[in-house]
Amino acid sequence: MKIETILVATDFSDSAMRAVDTAIDFAIKFEAEIIILNAYQAEVPLAPSMMPDSCILPSRFIAQIANEARERVETEANGIEKHGIVVTGIAVEHSAAQAIIDEAASRAADLIVMGTRGLTGIQHLALGSVADRVVRTASCPVLTVGSPGH
Repeated sequence: MKIETILVATDFSDSAMRAVDTAIDFAIKFEAEIIILNAYQAEVPLAPSMMPDSCILPSRFIAQIANEARERVETEANGIEKHGIVVTGIAVEHSAAQAIIDEAASRAADLIVMGTRGLTGIQHLALGSVADRVVRTASCPVLTVGSPGH
C-alpha cells in the first residue's frame, strides 16, 4: 500500500488531536502530505417558529464561527509543517461525515485518520457516530484513534 495523501479530520477534541499526532507519524514514515480538515456547522436548538426547521442566525455569528475554524486549522497546519510535512488546512461549513468523505474523494486521499469520542449507549444512539459513517462509506481506508482509556 502506498500512502501519499493523508486526510486527518479534526474537531480539536482530545481524540482528534491524537489522530493528528498519528497522521504526523504516518506522514513522516511514508513521506506523505497531510490534509487537515475541520467541518463545522452552526447548529443551534430551534424554537418553534412560523417556518418549521428554520432559524435565522446573524451573519456575523456565522462568520465568527468560520473565522475561528479557519484560524484553528491554520494553527494546526503550521504545527504540522514544523515536522517537514507538506500540509493543507481546510475548514468547511458542512456536516462532518459528508465533508470528510467528499474531501477524501476529491483529493484522492490514500488514508483517512480521525478520532473517536467513545460515545456509548444512548449518547451514541442519539448522536450517531461520524467515525462509523466515514468507515462505512469512505472510498479509502480509515484509521480511527480513540481517546485515552477507550
